[in-house]
Amino acid sequence: MLATPPLQPRGEARDSPVAAVVLTGAEVDQTAGLLTLRERQEFAVFATAETLAAIAANPIFRVLAADLVTRKAVARDQPFALPGGMSAELFAVPGKVALYLEGEDPALAAETGANVGVELICGGSRLAYVPGAAAVPASLYERLARADVILFDGTLFHDDEMITTGTGNKTGRRMGHMPVGGADGTLAALAGLRGRRILIHINNTNPILVKDSPERRLVEAAGFEIAEDGMEIVL
Repeated sequence: MLATPPLQPRGEARDSPVAAVVLTGAEVDQTAGLLTLRERQEFAVFATAETLAAIAANPIFRVLAADLVTRKAVARDQPFALPGGMSAELFAVPGKVALYLEGEDPALAAETGANVGVELICGGSRLAYVPGAAAVPASLYERLARADVILFDGTLFHDDEMITTGTGNKTGRRMGHMPVGGADGTLAALAGLRGRRILIHINNTNPILVKDSPERRLVEAAGFEIAEDGMEIVL
């Protein structure tokens, strides 16, 4: 927001033009940004009932004034209107609950309201946003096949990347993320889609961030793009 002029105050120091926020889950990196919008400004938060329940259970989110910030529960596969003439729809994506909500044996690829994707529709154009995916079943592939732009989970290239780099002790799949590479990875799963395929949510261990790395060359040769700060997408 600090680096993007259209998101900065329009006149008054605390008057952000952000009118709505759509959440795809309750992970910290999906919800913490709400706390930067606590300057008594009016906006709406759209999310599944599961995600809104996780926010409601954390008292820190009470800083979002209830008389100004409307929380709206949205069911999957039900279109809803957004400011600016857009509409959106949440859809099922295999994944898991937020890390801090895990039990001893969490389901890693369940299709619940705890982890969803969002499709944005404006005119005849569609953008699908999937920041976390444990798999790509046929129903998800069919949804992505109709999108003009696909922003998809690119967290790790190798499933054991966190372990081999000494930065963690979990595989990507244990964290609810399918790897980019491999016979059962993202490149293979999304092959054949017509829309622009852009990898997002990329971990700092992922070698696709290194220009001219073998992994980056493989991704680009497969027709995928790698998201970067300041990227603009025109539909």
